[in-house]
This record gives sequence, structure tokens and C-alpha cells, in this order.
Amino acid sequence: MSKKEHTHSLKEDFISKLSANKKHWISLAVLFVLPLLLYSAIFFGGKQFMGNDVLQWRAGAESVIEHIDTYGEHPLWASNMFSGMPSTVIHNPHPPPSIDSFFKWMGGKTHPLAFFWILLSGAYVFFVVQKVRPFSATMGAILIGFTTYLPIVIEAGHYAKFMAFAFVPWMFVGYYLISRSQKKLLAFFTFALAVTLQLRANHPQITYYFLYLLGFWWIYDSWLAYKKDQLWDWAQRTGIAFGAGVLGILCSIDLYWRLYEYSQYSTRAGSTLESGGGSGGLTLEYAFSWSQGVGELLTLIIPGLYGGSSSEAYWGPKAFTSGPHYFGAIAFILALIGLFTYRKKIKYLFFGVGSLTLLFSLGHNLPAFNEFAFNYIPYFDKFRVPETWLIATVFCFAVLAVYGIEALFDIAKDKQKSIKELYTPLGIAIGLGVIFAFGSNALLSFEKPGEFQQYAQQVAQQNNVSPDNPQVQQRVQNFINTRLKPDRKEMASSDSTRYLILALLAGGLIVGFVKRKVSKGYLLIGLLVLTAYDMLSVDSRYVNEDQMASDTLEAEQMIQRQQTPADKFVMQNIDSGNGYPYRTFALNRNPFNNAIPSYFYPTIGGYSGAKLAHYQDLIDHLLMDSQTGFNHAVLDMLNTKYLTIQQQIPFSGYTEVFSQNNQRVYRNDDVLPKAFFVDSVSTVDSPQQAVNRMKPSANFDPSTTAIVETDDAVISSVDTTAQVTIKNYKPNEIILSTSSEKDQFLVLSEIYYPAGWQATIDGEPTEIYKTNFVLRGLQVPAGNHTVRLTFEPTSEIWGSRIAWAGHIILWITGLGLIARQVGWFKQADKEE
Repeated sequence: MSKKEHTHSLKEDFISKLSANKKHWISLAVLFVLPLLLYSAIFFGGKQFMGNDVLQWRAGAESVIEHIDTYGEHPLWASNMFSGMPSTVIHNPHPPPSIDSFFKWMGGKTHPLAFFWILLSGAYVFFVVQKVRPFSATMGAILIGFTTYLPIVIEAGHYAKFMAFAFVPWMFVGYYLISRSQKKLLAFFTFALAVTLQLRANHPQITYYFLYLLGFWWIYDSWLAYKKDQLWDWAQRTGIAFGAGVLGILCSIDLYWRLYEYSQYSTRAGSTLESGGGSGGLTLEYAFSWSQGVGELLTLIIPGLYGGSSSEAYWGPKAFTSGPHYFGAIAFILALIGLFTYRKKIKYLFFGVGSLTLLFSLGHNLPAFNEFAFNYIPYFDKFRVPETWLIATVFCFAVLAVYGIEALFDIAKDKQKSIKELYTPLGIAIGLGVIFAFGSNALLSFEKPGEFQQYAQQVAQQNNVSPDNPQVQQRVQNFINTRLKPDRKEMASSDSTRYLILALLAGGLIVGFVKRKVSKGYLLIGLLVLTAYDMLSVDSRYVNEDQMASDTLEAEQMIQRQQTPADKFVMQNIDSGNGYPYRTFALNRNPFNNAIPSYFYPTIGGYSGAKLAHYQDLIDHLLMDSQTGFNHAVLDMLNTKYLTIQQQIPFSGYTEVFSQNNQRVYRNDDVLPKAFFVDSVSTVDSPQQAVNRMKPSANFDPSTTAIVETDDAVISSVDTTAQVTIKNYKPNEIILSTSSEKDQFLVLSEIYYPAGWQATIDGEPTEIYKTNFVLRGLQVPAGNHTVRLTFEPTSEIWGSRIAWAGHIILWITGLGLIARQVGWFKQADKEE
């Protein structure tokens, strides 16, 4: 029997008869319009996102931006948060211009629309180059581009995460062209440019996640090349991919060199008090915060099964959540069809990587597996919030869903196949809908882990009884049953019913198509409409227009609105009169998780997901004291002049200087100057020894003694004539004038950071010692001297040069590609 005799001719319609170009234009138009519908308030309503993280970033970057405006240079050091830190995690210098610079400018205040279009068009092209039908590719793009995680992170202000993800599909377009296309220059340029743009978004966590897919895809292709005896050709293509990848890395090396340099001293390298001195990573407990619950994985297909977000009725195992990672009801059906019926083995690649990342998302809920990964897989321990892995899961399963659509056409056309091929995937999908639509109340507890005990403890404290008191237990149980569970049950039931209806509608279309009752054009349009409705209707729950600000407002104006009377007082008095500002301990806000005070004046707190490790150790082990509240010596040495707080301070050494509307400001009467000499030096062998000698019980006095971590013979002595004066104080340069009759040890209330800070005395290099656990210290000889400290990290000097060189190579490659294309066109004209 011939191949033709094995196949059915499928029903045609006006949609299926459209030319390929028209289908592409229609698809791109749909993908252009959908973000406008979701974010109509931005495009049409004069609104913009001004999420908390945007305000936190702007506040934390204030000292950097102020320095740029004043001196026309980037300081690379932020002096207003955590007593000073590299600006790497806050505000980087402008990289060499590239396409993303244009996109950011084009997007303007309509952000994130421009990057939505980049993401959707990239996903569309990714499927089209695989020879997927245009409307199928459109569905795949919608699944990738409208997973609920994206509006959630956008509203929170995690723009770097979203922009990094926007270039991921283009990266895989480039890889696909390299591995399968004959146009090798185009493939090289596409992959190199995509890698460059993806890395320039500067969110290593997203990059790391999708390197798993890229790595396993390369392994899969290597296996194919071996099976087909095409290893030499594959070696050449691997070389092209490697070269393009290296070029992409070179183009963004300025960002990542700085980041790598900083990461060795940040909390991502672990505590400095651990053995190895910060050579590890995050603690397992911290890294596995916000692990996805096992049952909670069902929210991939039924978003409200666990109550949606914490502002809705969330009752899952995470401390709180802004919403689920929704994959889609239609997508789930199609992915099952792809898994069970798609004939090409590449489906196992995406199913395997999608399943692996899904298991990673479980974090401490799958301890043996994930603790092994945490301990042995390189860089796994550098990232936290395991549920974020689901962004890679959704991407992989979306590809599987598109393969499912392609499988439907193979089933419908092949006379030897029948509707029985779909019994298993449709049975699973619809069966789950029936089970939860009619049985969610019986299957789920609707009670958050530890919730009962938490409420019982609160009620018991209020009534001064034991949490085991029967009346307390009865009261709490009634509260949970009557006030909390009804909303949770309603949301689970509503979304389960919604899922079942969508599954039945999609299943009906699919069965009708396979039985040749529905034409192929109507199948695709029907699935496309259902998919768009499915994804956007859930997304809209997490696009809160009430949380948007007018597009006429700037972040600075929003921050100014949070200024308190206490802030105004501190701003008016923060200047020392000696060329530098004092610091403040902003206890009236969450001091180590809020950068807003740092916008107004330098603080010893702030907001950052990756603080310097030794400063975090200072916060954890030295700054606060269980008996006295504060470690007064530490506040003194950190140049902390003011404390903003709501309640009264019952300690000596602090004078209340402002009080209004329950806002108080206390002056630290024992604050030490920015730079000072000490009478003696005590050397220690380890950071832990330094911490032990600085605890309140050790009676540490930073005004007279410096604790230095060194093997050198560092000395100081009492000299009543010794003086030090600040001549120039900038974030990246400090100049001091000293005079003394004896050799002295100078302590500078600036944070120790060896990767870039250099010191000279009268132009001669001198060592900066790690002093008092977090500060800088210098040995200064007797006499009159000029001491100069400058911040010039190697990563900035050479990273910027290499990045520019990489971009020049990339641009030359692009121009060469254009010239070659023009040459091909001219050659074609001659031949005609």
C-alpha cells in the first residue's frame, strides 16, 4: 500500500486555505494585541508599574545616581546602604549599546510591553523554525508568554528576571539554527546576539535554569549525531555554538566579572564564620525557602486549588505567595497528547528537563533528591526560591503541548491510527477535572500547615491560658472552619469546574477533528481562542490596576511620599561638618529589608538579596544583643549618629532629639568619627576570634582598640597629638590628612572589601587591613601624611574593555551577514 493510501485528506476551510504569509501576519498580530489587552491600563490608561522592588532599587541606588549627576562618572560603590557596598547588585555602569538599549528606550513608560513582544515573537519563531504550523506556534507562544508567573514578577518589580526570560526563546532559536540549519553565519550571529542579550538582562538565576535545557539538548543532539554517524559535522556545529556562546559571554563580561568578583564576598558564598571562610553558598534552609508543595503542583493546571495568592485565599505550605505558576488547562491536555502520541523522540528531551526542573521546584519537600543537588551540582546552592524552577518547567511542557497539536494532525491523517490513540491523554486530563470538580472538598484539607497551632498560640496569649485549652482549641477550629475554609473551598471548586469545562471543550474539538467532523483550520482557531482565554483570564487576576501608579509619577516622587518627620530631621542634621555624613540606624522601618531610608541619608541597613557576607554576619552575630538591645560599640564604630525608632530607648548614651507623631530620633552621644586613631591593636587569626572579642560581654571599646585579622606585626600607641582630617570624601575616593609623633593605626569607618579598594600613603601603596570584623584599617607611620583610598576593581577596568571588543566583533559579524544577504539577492537577480 502506498503512503498516499495510508492517509486521509483532512477537511479544509477558508482558514486552512490562507497562504503561509497571511497566517504568519495574523499570528504576529494576535501576539501583538494580547499584551495590550492584558495591560490596557498601561497602554491606554496612562498607568505604569511602580512595584515595591522598583522603589527599593531606586532608593538603594540614590548615592550612585547622585554621584553620577555630580561628577559624571560611575562610582561602583554605593555608600548609602549597609554602611557601604559595591553597587554591583544595585546599579551597574551602562554597558556598550546594543539592541536591548533600543528596546528599553522604545518601551519607555509602557514597560513591560516591549519585552512581552520580544518574548512572544521569540517563542513564535522558535516553533516556526521547527516547521510548526503558524497557529500552533501562536498557541505555544501564548503558553510561554502568559504563564501567571510573569505578571506576578512584573508587578513586584522584578524586571531583570522578566527581561532575562524574554530572550530565552531567541537563544533556543539560535541553537536550533546552529544544530540543524545550513546557514551557519546566520546561526552563529543569532545565537551570539541572543546569548548576549539574555546575559545582559543580568539575572543569573534565569540563565542558570535554562542552561539545563541547553545542556541536555546538546547531549541529545550528540547522541543523534552518533547514531547517524555524523560526528564530524556535529563537532563543527558544536564549535560554532561554543564560539557564539563565548562571544556572547565576552559581550557581557563586564556585568558578570563584577558579579563574580562580588559573589566571592557576598552572602551567596556563605557565612565568613563557617570553615572555609565564605567559600560555600547559601544555607540549605535559606535556599529552600518557598519550595513548591507536592500537592501544590496541581496549581499548574487548576490555579485556585490552593487558594491562589496570599491576598486571595492561599493555604499552601509556603509562608506566603503572590500567585501560582499556571501552565494552562488546554496546555495540559495537549502536552499529554504530545507525550503519548508524538512520534519524534525529541519530546523526551522536553519532558525530561521539564520533569527535572519540576522536581527541583519541590526543594525541601523532596529532600533526598534536592539536598543531593544542592550539595553536588555546581552553582545549585547559589540560588533560592525553588518554586522559580517552574518557569523552566512551563517552558518545556509548552513545547510538548505544541508537539501535541502536531501529533493530532498525524493521527487524523493516518488511516492506521484511530481515536483510541487519545483515550489515555484525554482520560487523564478529563478524569482529573471530574475528580476535583466533584471531590475537592473531600480530597483537600484547606488548612495551611501549622495554621491551627499559630492561631491557638495567639488566642492563648490574649487570654493568658495554655494553647491546649479545650476552649481555645474549639474557638480556633470554629474560626478556621467558618472564616477561612469557605473562601478556600469556593476558589478550589470554581477553578476545578472551570478546568473541567475547558478540558471538555478542548476534548470535544480534538475528538471532532480526529473523526474528521471538524476542519483543521477551525481546530486550530478553536484551540487558539480557548488557550488565549484560559491564560489571559487567569493572568488578569494578578494584574492589579489599583496597584499601578500614574505614568506622570517618577519613582523619586513615590519615595518622597514615604518620608517621615523623623527622616526630615535626620536629613537636616546628618552632615558631620567634617566633610562626610554620619549614618543612621532606621529602626522605625524594617532596617535590613527596606531601602527607603537610604534614599534620604546613609544607613547601616537597606534592602538587598545579596549583602556582603561579613556584614550579614555582623548583623546576625554582633549588632544586636539579647540583654542590652544594641551592641553599642558596633554602632559607635559604624559612625551611627542617629537612631529612628517609635518607642523610647532605655539606655544611657542616647539622647532623644526629636519626637513627633510617635516618631522619635535618638542621637548616639558616643559616635566615633569617620576616621580615628586607636591606642592599641589586637591581632586575631580568624573572623570568629574577631567576633568573640567584639561581643558586649568582651567589653570591646573601638575608640581605643582595633581588632585586626592578620599575621603581620601591626602596632599603635597612645599619642595625644595624633590627628586625622577628612580632605575629600566620595563613594569611590577618600583622602585624609594625618599627623602624629608615633606610628599609629588608623581605623576608617568604611566597609572592608579587598576586591578593588586600594590605599596609598604619600603616593606609596600600603595594605588595607580587615579591622573590627567589617572595617578598614591602615598602619600609618609617624609624621605628616596624605592617605588616599580609591576604588578601582579589576573587573571594571578590563571587563568594560573586553565587552566593547566583543560587541565590535558581534557588530562586524552582523554587518557581514547583511552584506552576504545582499550579495545573495544580487546573485539571484543576475541569474533571473
